Amino acid sequence: MSALEHAKAAGVKAAIEKIASLGIREYGVFSEDLAGKWKRILGEGQHELKLAAALNNSDTRRVFLELLKLDADKVFEGMQAAGYVLGAGELVLYLPKEEEDLKKELESRAKTYGIRIENAFVNVREWQGHGLHHIATMAEVADAFLDSYQPGTYLAVCQGAETGELKRIPYGTKLNEIAELDKAKAVEIGTKLYTVSEAEECIIDETLNTGDGVVTVIPESSCLMQEAEKRLLISRKNGCGKCTFCREGLNQLYGHMTDITSGKGKKEGLDMMKEIGEAMRFSCGCSVGTVGADFTLGAMEGFMSEFDAHIKKRNCPAGVCTCFMTIYIDPNICEGCEECADVCPEECIEGKAGYIHMIDDFDCTKCGKCIEACEYDAVVQTTGRVPKLPSRLVKCGKFKKR
Repeated sequence: MSALEHAKAAGVKAAIEKIASLGIREYGVFSEDLAGKWKRILGEGQHELKLAAALNNSDTRRVFLELLKLDADKVFEGMQAAGYVLGAGELVLYLPKEEEDLKKELESRAKTYGIRIENAFVNVREWQGHGLHHIATMAEVADAFLDSYQPGTYLAVCQGAETGELKRIPYGTKLNEIAELDKAKAVEIGTKLYTVSEAEECIIDETLNTGDGVVTVIPESSCLMQEAEKRLLISRKNGCGKCTFCREGLNQLYGHMTDITSGKGKKEGLDMMKEIGEAMRFSCGCSVGTVGADFTLGAMEGFMSEFDAHIKKRNCPAGVCTCFMTIYIDPNICEGCEECADVCPEECIEGKAGYIHMIDDFDCTKCGKCIEACEYDAVVQTTGRVPKLPSRLVKCGKFKKR
């Protein structure tokens, strides 16, 4: 028997009770008790209900698509069973716009289940009052009615810029059992940021919102300000632009964070950033804006010392933000070989053969190519004080500090 047949045999009321007894929750950003969600939808009395399965709009890493690639029939069966419970007259599977090949691969099979596939950004307003579910939730619904459900959640671990495979993690598992935290600065679960001590104590259970299903271990060598800036930029690019609060909120937060990473941040801007980020959580139309500020807010809550270092001390603790760096040529080591000047893309190194070379700090982009080119290790990168340097061309070995 299929999941749909089992659900029909039980009846709507018993089917909802079964989901409730298993404690199954909606996946993704808007995690909630699934049985309670179904009761709410049915209680609203909406006529001609529809059901859709999708990723959250905010999900740009898309690890949950592996469920479709590995066992699409399970997701389709879950959609059918959930559709029966809600009395849905239409079943739709939303895939990201870029996943046209996956749509072609699944389309014929989806039709046998009465499911239509669309490559589109989900219009959440259009689905208010209807059954809008996460793809992973539908896989668990199928497991529930096929009596193969095991308590747990799907997670992938991103460590060293490599995202591992999506795995089923049993409830009760400690986070440090699936992720190496020894050299971590922070840990991101979905879009939520945790300190290492919080992550070490974290136990994976039904109360943990795993968002997009990715646990990202952020190494000690990373700058959290730059990490926040990257995520805000990704969210800006991912948004549809129709929701004013999302669009403008992300723009303003990104602007503030760019100021911080470029050495122009101001302490007064932090209160504004926090106010905007917190307002976005309940003012935006979909998950792009709802969680778009999560990393930034998490950094403000658990890593304020990073903000203080960048804004007050004009220093990047990780040594990543180039605006706080100075690259200079040590006049006591330079041999005047001209190699650094030859590789400089900005042509901001002055010098000639046999003379101590000098870097014009105004035009220098801190690309580091001159450091790699110098076989004498005369080109130095520092966030500290710079020694006395020549102000004009001086022959190698002739420079004297005054």
